[in-house]
Amino acid sequence: MTNKPKILLSEFLCGICFELYFFAFMLIEALINERCAATLGSDIVNTIYSFGLFCTGTGFLSFALIHKICKAEASRKTALLIIGMLCIAAAGVLLIADRPITFLVSSAAVLLLTGHIGGCVHYITSMYFAGSRYAGRTLGVGMGTAILLQFAVQKLIPHSAVFMACFFLSLSFVISFAFRAPQGQTREDPHSYSYGERKKQETAAPLILAVVLMSLVAGMIDSVLTAFNAENSYDIYSGVRLFYALGLVLAGFIADIRERSYLPLATVCVMLLSTVCMFFLSEAPSYFAGTALMYLYSGFYVMFFTLMFLDFAPKSRYPELWAGMGRTVRSLTVAAAVLPALKIYNAVGSTVLAVVSCLLSIGILLVLLPYIGCAVIASEQRNGAARRQEMSLQERLTLYARRCSLTPRETEVLERLLTTDDDLQEIADGMYISRRMVQRYVSSIYEKTETKTRHGLLQSYMNFTAD
Repeated sequence: MTNKPKILLSEFLCGICFELYFFAFMLIEALINERCAATLGSDIVNTIYSFGLFCTGTGFLSFALIHKICKAEASRKTALLIIGMLCIAAAGVLLIADRPITFLVSSAAVLLLTGHIGGCVHYITSMYFAGSRYAGRTLGVGMGTAILLQFAVQKLIPHSAVFMACFFLSLSFVISFAFRAPQGQTREDPHSYSYGERKKQETAAPLILAVVLMSLVAGMIDSVLTAFNAENSYDIYSGVRLFYALGLVLAGFIADIRERSYLPLATVCVMLLSTVCMFFLSEAPSYFAGTALMYLYSGFYVMFFTLMFLDFAPKSRYPELWAGMGRTVRSLTVAAAVLPALKIYNAVGSTVLAVVSCLLSIGILLVLLPYIGCAVIASEQRNGAARRQEMSLQERLTLYARRCSLTPRETEVLERLLTTDDDLQEIADGMYISRRMVQRYVSSIYEKTETKTRHGLLQSYMNFTAD
């Protein structure tokens, strides 16, 4: 109990670290998309967006590689410090880049390095929150707050100095927190921080497939909205983006109910609702509704792949790889889907994309059926346990006695045998009968319940109440 406040404080600080990293990442991604339209033209924004996602996914993978190469804790921290400094420098260059080649190189560098730092943040977070009951709501609220901060910086105080200050301060806190993390949290083998047996890597295959399919749905919608934003047809960073924050917070709280039991089902339901947003994007007046649905789904989808792999990582052989695997799979899949989806939309409109989204949603539902089924079964088991607990002791004893055809007097002796430590003489004195009579009752009870000892009788009764 004495360590609980310290544990909660550590989780709270880790949640802030995750929030600030997410804030910095969203800032830099939005800046690249906006500056790309001004520097290279709006028609190439989706190409750069796709390339940037590839760099981000590669950056996450690079963390696992560096972590494997650098065995000593000091060398890992030195590498992280250098990467953080280079990332901030690349962001500064990006902010003033006015030539295409400078813009491309600085964009690739900052996304690659930000991805590497993200891999570190996800890894540390998976260690801190292993077995925690508050991971979902802590990260959900944190990421939702990051979206609000991004909205404030980009829309209320859109100034390059403010952007740079926010990016610098956020990454500085993230790297500082990573440096102060206990060595046990970032060592080669985090087994002592794992909860339960290590899982085989094959068990992650359904999660990876589900994230791939979800990312294809998100990528198709994302490509259209990114193109609209680049052409100034619609501002996706306006107030409608607050639905993204709402989705993150809702998904975070749902995730903590019954240890993720309802998160897969909730994500699928919101995703099915979001597939209709493609129809709303075909008309300018309905952009807001379509974008709001897309952002709500994005919140659930991001929380799903973030939390499921953060939970999986501490129980895997390579937690530094698996902690950020959700973000890696998302980045690489969306990178592959963005350009084809935009071409399909430009060629045939939104109907085909909406149909494809529905088909992918069905595929995701089939992939996640084992997770959803486990939630339903667990719920039924809990309801059964609750019903059993609601039955009084006397009702359970009465049912057991009725099943074994015990007489009322035998039932009274049964209750004393099961609920007290009294010996036969004490039972006899309590019932005001002779010891010999109690012995007869006990012999009859053993015969009717097909048991031979008091312990066997207790076991028979427990098995009956469990059934």
